[in-house]
Amino acid sequence: MNNKDRSARSGNDRAPVAGTDAGERQRRTDLLLDHLGQLLPPGQRAAFRTASTTPPPASLRLNPLVAPPDELRAALERRGTTTAWCPDAYTLDRHEVRLGHSLEHAVGAVYVQAKAATLAVEVLAPQPGERVLDMAAAPGGKAIQIAARMRNSGLLVLNDMQSQRMPALVGNLERCGVANAAITRLDGNRMAQYFHNYFDRILLDAPCSGDGILRKDTGLLSYWSVEDARRQAQHQKGLLRAAFHMLRPGGVLVYSTCSLSLEENEEVLLGLLSKAADKVEIMPVEQGPEQPLPAAIAARFPAALARCSRVWPHLEATEGAFVARLRKLASTEWPRCSGDVREWTAAAAGAGEAEAEQLAGVVTDLESQWGFSLDSKLPAAFASKKKNLTLQPAAAAALGRGCPGFVRAGMRVARRHRDHYFLSQQAVAMWGRSMQRAQLALTWSQTAELFRAGEIRLEPAAVPRGEVICRYGPFALCRAIAYAEDQRLDAMLPRPLMRDELTRIADYPGAE
Repeated sequence: MNNKDRSARSGNDRAPVAGTDAGERQRRTDLLLDHLGQLLPPGQRAAFRTASTTPPPASLRLNPLVAPPDELRAALERRGTTTAWCPDAYTLDRHEVRLGHSLEHAVGAVYVQAKAATLAVEVLAPQPGERVLDMAAAPGGKAIQIAARMRNSGLLVLNDMQSQRMPALVGNLERCGVANAAITRLDGNRMAQYFHNYFDRILLDAPCSGDGILRKDTGLLSYWSVEDARRQAQHQKGLLRAAFHMLRPGGVLVYSTCSLSLEENEEVLLGLLSKAADKVEIMPVEQGPEQPLPAAIAARFPAALARCSRVWPHLEATEGAFVARLRKLASTEWPRCSGDVREWTAAAAGAGEAEAEQLAGVVTDLESQWGFSLDSKLPAAFASKKKNLTLQPAAAAALGRGCPGFVRAGMRVARRHRDHYFLSQQAVAMWGRSMQRAQLALTWSQTAELFRAGEIRLEPAAVPRGEVICRYGPFALCRAIAYAEDQRLDAMLPRPLMRDELTRIADYPGAE
């Protein structure tokens, strides 16, 4: 998960502990770090304490769905280091506090994410065309990474229990060009009533205490205790059992947390092993760092749990995380069945084929108007609803009809008004560079002003007429309307992307 309030995701009511003065906070910090430090050799505990009480270095991940330019990767390689388990993830050499205000972030070319958080998806190793579930998906960092590994194909179901987290999830998916996702809002037990032995791969990045991200968020000190971690573990055990049921035989499930404790990791896995020992295999986390538990502690658990991986802040220059990789050996039964996704898919098959034929002309008209060609091999399907043209997974229609927790699916491409197609922001970011419509190259100062005010003034000779695609260097920025009579350019930028100060991660040749 991206660093966030785990307690909000679990649905648990967790009252802050009494006492928030400096002395109490230090006492609770000592209790937490002593509790986790027992999992390390004595010679590493001081380094762990130092790392856990200093801010983490800045890090981010390139987003292949938006095809970041080579200049950006080269700039990151000069300014930082790549991550051993994820070639698209970088840790920067100096502290950066405004990566989320960068142009590259606004157009979806990067996602600001701790390198520890990228390990779970690399271990999951989703493949194009598969059925994949991210069971606790908001705000979407791992979901976007999964979609990129799947090349926007197959079916990616993104579930989250909390309605207040949906805007962040939807916004990040749209910004980063995820088209193969269907979003649902169900608790784990309810979800398992509909998806029986179904998914090829499942990521359960479980709601947890977050004890591994103290260096990023000291707010957890208001809640953390060993007793609270054990309460969290009960919820995690239920989610893990539900996730395991939804996995098909032979499929892979990754259980991850941003906690380092035994309570929320090995002991949660023991809960599944106690109920399905003959149906689950603990597999090695080959990409992850190796730091075995002390022998006396490891002896308390089955030897197979030594195959899991912990990311320690002092060893990897990031935040803490735990990752386990499981394989399902046989089908499972769930106590209650309220339906089945296979039935929904069969019922919707005919309607989906008919709709695809009707939309073929719409797509042709869109391509003709904007002077570009959508890749004929795009794995997602087009759908039209309330004049919105959307790219979405082929199974989205079935989920929309059958799943009671269905929220939405796909990525908006355009909105149709009469015979005109107004492109979405993400369609511009992904395909704008190849469009033959009028394009206007902006300077950096013009780009920064456009993102600040939503409009700029142009020299009379530079003003085109009507709709244009604004560009800066290798990036298509947005759709805009040019008004020649007052030399004004009015940008169609979504408000969440606008900011008083726009930064840039790299310089781009040929861009002023």
